[in-house]
Amino acid sequence: MIRTLRGRLVERGDGYVVVDVGGVGFQVFTPDSSPSALPDDGGEVLLHTRLHVREDALSLFGFGTSEEARLFDLLLSVSGVGPKVALGIISACRPRRFLEMVVFEDVDGLGRLPGVGRKLSQRLVVELRDKLAPRKGPPLVADLAAAPVPEDPVEEAIEALATLGYGRAEAAAAIRQAREELGEGAGVSELLKAGLKRL
Repeated sequence: MIRTLRGRLVERGDGYVVVDVGGVGFQVFTPDSSPSALPDDGGEVLLHTRLHVREDALSLFGFGTSEEARLFDLLLSVSGVGPKVALGIISACRPRRFLEMVVFEDVDGLGRLPGVGRKLSQRLVVELRDKLAPRKGPPLVADLAAAPVPEDPVEEAIEALATLGYGRAEAAAAIRQAREELGEGAGVSELLKAGLKRL
């Protein structure tokens, strides 16, 4: 897996750039928002990359920040979302804003993103809500003896915010304030909603 690419920017086009690394030019597909943030041709660039493999093609996607790359991974985990739709979403929406829309179940807002629509926006909420705020199911009988201690909802909420770009310190402060307000019985989803209001 190619996770980062550092080299000289030699060409830019509609939705892609070419990066020269040791004499080899890599074509990297980028969000529409990336080219303006890249250096002039000839300048050095560092991209966070993801390699997408199909039967008929190998495509390299690049992002200016690790948060965008992680959001790309997250989006591809949703059924019905391919690289082009994921790039369109990242072009139109910052990772933090996307996280807010999922946590607050803003189906209308998600539906206005390019290539999404009503049905996919509902799927994004349903599938990603649980990944951003995982819930533990009841353990199987065979697992009871070695069952781990359930994770702290506070830590899960902090981790969810940190995953998409919030600083860990600011995320922790916001979630702990939310915990004080909501009480010890608050779940991950409740903590996320209350914590986001403080950021």
